[in-house]
Amino acid sequence: MHAASRAAAAAAAAPSSGGDPTGDPSSPYFIDDDHPYATAAASTLTSHRSRSKWSHLSSLPVPDPLPASAVAAVPLLLRRRPHVALSFYLFATRRLLPTRSPPPLVLSASAAHVAAASRLRRAALSVLSSAARHYSHSQIFSALAATYRRFSSAPFVFDLLLLAYLLSRRDTLAAASIARRILAAGARPLPSTSAALLRSLSADAALDMYHDIYTHPSSRTSSQLLPTVQTFNSLLLTFYREGRCSDFKIVLEEMDKYSCRHNVSTYNIRIAAHFDDKEVEKAQGLWDEMVQGGIQPDVATYNTMISGYCGTGEVGMAEEMFKDMEIGGINPSATTFEWLVRGHCRVGDIDAVMLVRSDMRRRGFRMAADVVEEVVDVLCQNKRVKEALSVLKEETRSEEFVPSQGCYKVLIRGFCEQGEVEVAMKLQAEMAGKGFKAGREVYHAFVCAYEKVEDYEMAERLRKEMSVISIEDE
Repeated sequence: MHAASRAAAAAAAAPSSGGDPTGDPSSPYFIDDDHPYATAAASTLTSHRSRSKWSHLSSLPVPDPLPASAVAAVPLLLRRRPHVALSFYLFATRRLLPTRSPPPLVLSASAAHVAAASRLRRAALSVLSSAARHYSHSQIFSALAATYRRFSSAPFVFDLLLLAYLLSRRDTLAAASIARRILAAGARPLPSTSAALLRSLSADAALDMYHDIYTHPSSRTSSQLLPTVQTFNSLLLTFYREGRCSDFKIVLEEMDKYSCRHNVSTYNIRIAAHFDDKEVEKAQGLWDEMVQGGIQPDVATYNTMISGYCGTGEVGMAEEMFKDMEIGGINPSATTFEWLVRGHCRVGDIDAVMLVRSDMRRRGFRMAADVVEEVVDVLCQNKRVKEALSVLKEETRSEEFVPSQGCYKVLIRGFCEQGEVEVAMKLQAEMAGKGFKAGREVYHAFVCAYEKVEDYEMAERLRKEMSVISIEDE
């Protein structure tokens, strides 16, 4: 972290009164490192061996009530031993404090500072996420700011608070508010934190936040932390998600301002956008530009190209991409094979579908339920119903696989068309056992099958049942 950023974050942490609230007994952020319990607990945890120190700690007399200021002081006294300090935080929340009450905010702030200063990111996020279940983001931010100097903390702690709301709470409004409080104090979130925030927002909100952070800073804001390619990729992604690919030019112009070069992720997003718009030549042009520029395609790039070609019916080009991928030493993923399967399904090349599926299974990959449904459908369309059923049975041997309702519908219709009603009935029973209802399409398949064998009584009975459910299904 640059020195300017540290200074800015220190300014953010300074209390408005100019004093230190952690030394004021009347403050909610008071940390009493002279309290007898705090000094005794810290001494016990530093002077005993690891196997015995926690039992010794448990035997210490605990005053009733135990002030939050004393509990929060223990992590401060142990900050040079961050893992021990964080273990005490867990001990305190489970053994010392009331079980039905939230941990004191000052204790959570203390533990978060210790973890952040030692770059224990996961531990800090865990502490802050726990605090976020009981306190508002404004309360937590204020507590971190008030205790910042006492712990000689790292500016990273404010980024972690923002990330805690993004990762654990999925609260983008709170995260954006924290970012603006960081900016108001004269600091900036780290580029990686900013990128994560931008990805979570709508396109317009992300663009506004980008300008707030990088192009409209206050006079107090440090200029050391500039946007990176990750920042711009996050903006591109927000526009792509909303189908606003024509607005990519706004982001690309900003990249040019900072002389920020494209990376593989930049190309992946732009290539995907062109394929979505059926602009195959432009997508291929970006691929050529990327390769000629010395940027190595990754598995996501190949999957984007393969899915794009399959989506436009150019399965031969997708297969060529797959060969190029393997020659280049890039290991295909399950997604790679799924797109090839989809592509061959959509052009009706069943033999190629089965070959790709066989290769996929040989490598330990399994198809998602919606891909299996496409395979079953194309097999049934080509009167290979028993083979379709065999595919479904093979996939259901995996505990993770859950057949889709569409799979059952396609198979029932296929067996009914071939006059194998008993098999269709077994499938319908299996379908019901998985919680799927037999809708109009299934009833209609059975009605046609019974009429075909001149069992008009059964067909009429099913028509009456179908009339009862028709309103619900329509």
